[in-house]
Amino acid sequence: MKNPVERDLGAGSSEFSSSIALPNGDLRIVWRERDWRLDELCGFAARANQRRGFLIVSRVLGRHLPARPSVIRATSEALASCIPSDLPGPVLFVGMAETAITLGQTVHAIWCRRADRLDALYLHSTRQLIGREPLIRFSEPHSHASSHLIYAPDPAAWSHELKDVRSLVLVDDEVTTGRTFTNLTSQLVRHLPQLEQIQIAVLTDWSSGGFLDAMPVKAVSHSLLDGMLTWHGQCVQGDAITAAPTDQLGTMEQRRNLGRLGSTGLNLDFDDFCANLAMVPKQKLHVVGTGELHYPAFLLGERLEQAGHDVLVQATTRSPARIGGDINMVVPIADNYRTGVANYLYNTAQTASRARIVCHETLSTSLDPALLRPGDVGAVDFGALS
Repeated sequence: MKNPVERDLGAGSSEFSSSIALPNGDLRIVWRERDWRLDELCGFAARANQRRGFLIVSRVLGRHLPARPSVIRATSEALASCIPSDLPGPVLFVGMAETAITLGQTVHAIWCRRADRLDALYLHSTRQLIGREPLIRFSEPHSHASSHLIYAPDPAAWSHELKDVRSLVLVDDEVTTGRTFTNLTSQLVRHLPQLEQIQIAVLTDWSSGGFLDAMPVKAVSHSLLDGMLTWHGQCVQGDAITAAPTDQLGTMEQRRNLGRLGSTGLNLDFDDFCANLAMVPKQKLHVVGTGELHYPAFLLGERLEQAGHDVLVQATTRSPARIGGDINMVVPIADNYRTGVANYLYNTAQTASRARIVCHETLSTSLDPALLRPGDVGAVDFGALS
């Protein structure tokens, strides 16, 4: 990034502008900072995708870049605090797969605790077929894998029904055009006849808010940082480490509902999960989630950090980035959901010396052997029946 130019806007806010050189073009950005700096929240990379040439790389999600659980928690707390506590209920939270599954679930849990609410359900979108008809399908136009599914909540997960929902909270790491949110709500609103308002909660907002007028009911957007960006470059497939964009969905046996069928909060016995992990005191750890199984990995990493370990959390991803910008290394990983779609683990030099714990919801036989190296701690199957 070229040295940013700063302009004081007063009232505790500053505007900056800069240009970021990527292998396939230049990204010009203007942004406003409040409590969080741009370099704390995200970086940028080239996207190996014909639909969009750049990638906003979060530093606080633990997805492309490893992050400390305490940092993931802090930004989730900050974002949750932006959402009014007195929303008309029942309230439905939706987190966007795969990047914002953990962010959405953490924001939901924090908001429920702070607001002292028991009427809020969390659902996340998915790219997995689980043996039942999805409630809706919608598209994320710029994505490497544009198809999303949302399933109807399991009646056992919530004492309310979708037809009674009055407030909808959509959580993602960033918004640029807003088309994904408008595509989602155009489908979902048919199942929410009592819906009164939509709250958008994102870490970074690059949309200028224009998409809000296209939402089916009154919508408000919240973010930790906002700005505008302009891309001058190519949208290309990239190099040999990347795969073509695909809408291929997985087919999996869901042995445990961890959010696809709705959750008011996960009850995971970490004493039991940790019992068989051969860790030494104060060991440096790299907790790796796989695909859509990320939130339990974050919770495990947070528990281990609180116990005194130096922990970084990360998850494999379908998202195909090119080397350059904030991406400096990539390890291709076979998809444990067995779609045949390439997965990746990025910037592994930063975590190479750490003992790895791999978290998954698919069968152990589905894991790429490259995920567990000699000397690693082991794997935790969160999909096992309780």
